[in-house]
Amino acid sequence: MTHLQQIEKQACHIADAIIELVERIDGPVTLARLHREIPGFAKEAPYVWDYVIERNDGETIIWTDMTEAGFKGLRKAISARRIALQLLVSPLLYIIEGLYYPQVENWTPVVLLPARAANLDTPNWRMRSSAAFQKHCMETAARSGVQGYRLLTPGPVRRTADQLSI
Repeated sequence: MTHLQQIEKQACHIADAIIELVERIDGPVTLARLHREIPGFAKEAPYVWDYVIERNDGETIIWTDMTEAGFKGLRKAISARRIALQLLVSPLLYIIEGLYYPQVENWTPVVLLPARAANLDTPNWRMRSSAAFQKHCMETAARSGVQGYRLLTPGPVRRTADQLSI
């Protein structure tokens, strides 16, 4: 088995472990929790992977200090729409857990939720967001002609991070 095949196999195991954890918790899961609980996800220096999203104001890091397999596993779980991202949450969620969080300038805290908690489908992933952000996304997509945005009716979950959304 080649190195790339090994990474891909590890990434699949990590993606499955992430999805299982998010489903079991049935509420917000911080990436710090993945860092702590998912074997093979986290890596300390010297070389680590970052999960970066592009925004109008530049790049935003949603997590750092991952192995290559950890990065690919997280990306697989998100892009396959098997979990949902809840963006724009308060860093208090990470502080409350008393856990590690990235000490980088352009970090934006997010949490993961079961896919059924999503209220917005985007071209890249499912997410849960405020009504104002949903409206902004839908209007921006309509103005620019971008396809792939649609509102979803969220299903029940034990809890979300709505009360700590920014």
